[in-house]
Amino acid sequence: MKKTIEGAELDELQVLFLAEFYVVTDDYLVSIVNTVRKKLGRFPEAQDVDYIADTCIADIERILAEQLFSNADEYFNFKEQQRKLTLFRNDPSYVKRYVMEATKSFCRKKQHYWTHGRAKAEKKKAESHKALKVGRAARVHWSGENTELGSWLDNLAHSNFSSSSLQPERVETLNDFLENIGFNDVKRQCFWDRLEGMTFVEMARKDPSGKASQDKYRKRFKRMTAILNEHKDQFKNIFLGLDN
Repeated sequence: MKKTIEGAELDELQVLFLAEFYVVTDDYLVSIVNTVRKKLGRFPEAQDVDYIADTCIADIERILAEQLFSNADEYFNFKEQQRKLTLFRNDPSYVKRYVMEATKSFCRKKQHYWTHGRAKAEKKKAESHKALKVGRAARVHWSGENTELGSWLDNLAHSNFSSSSLQPERVETLNDFLENIGFNDVKRQCFWDRLEGMTFVEMARKDPSGKASQDKYRKRFKRMTAILNEHKDQFKNIFLGLDN
């Protein structure tokens, strides 16, 4: 069992981590701005790239502070506190890697929000009605405490579900949740692809390596489902909007 970082060591690491965060965001500001420009420059909402970069840094700092100074009863934030501080204690350069990856994550969220936010405004009435039906189907199927998660996900995958049927804020919250339980970009993409009805054969066909098998994706999704099942109640509440 890993030893919990606490007491004087916790206090010291919290201060040192934040201090390094400020150094990194200052020394590598140009890199952060360039990443924002590359990822978001095509969106009209990002005309002022410097402002968006400042917003990005502030957002990363807000999330980081919530995690670093969390209490043991704040499960996900506390888990991230211990993970980040352990990595930082072992290798101070971790802060730079964290900031750059968090910058990319911020950009992905904005891309998704701005893309689907505009798309939502242009939806036809029939498409909106279909989205409502899908949402109701999700709630009806997951109607009991003991509903099998894997079965629910399979049912949703065959129900013409689309992530655009969810509020952009809900998608952001879900992506944050998936990231917090250890799903990287590849796994999060696999999650959304599967929920939107993509078969494992289709996933294998679009794999960048050109050599992936459907079995690779089937096993990946099975492992992901097992992890999700450990956090079933929170996932359910976020997905169905019961966390408000």
